[in-house]
Amino acid sequence: MPTSTPQFGPDYVKELIPWLVQQVGVATAKAFRMIWDIGMTYLAQHWVAVLAGLLIIFVIALIRAFLTGRWAMLGSVVYNYLYFGALFLIGTIWGPEVFANDYFKITLAILYVTCFILTGKFLNKIGVRRF
Repeated sequence: MPTSTPQFGPDYVKELIPWLVQQVGVATAKAFRMIWDIGMTYLAQHWVAVLAGLLIIFVIALIRAFLTGRWAMLGSVVYNYLYFGALFLIGTIWGPEVFANDYFKITLAILYVTCFILTGKFLNKIGVRRF
């Protein structure tokens, strides 16, 4: 009569849970790397069009702000340029895997407040007072 040994040891569940948690982190980091590589490939091929589009959006926001007195679009554009520009620099310097780190959320909170304050200072500098 053939005997079979169990494939799963007594500590299988204790080993499985940490392994699954670790693999989720690894998969998330790989996904960020894949998305980053796709985005960088697109930017490398179409950098002139991307910069032209960003400049056109900024000019439209400036014109709208000075002609109509509505500063919300300009504030939003400046904030998003600062925020995503900083994220681009962080991803370029430390790699996109840093975005998968749980502690990076603290950096995002600090970056949010910093960009918000800098946007307010920019708007005050060009003549906007309190909203």
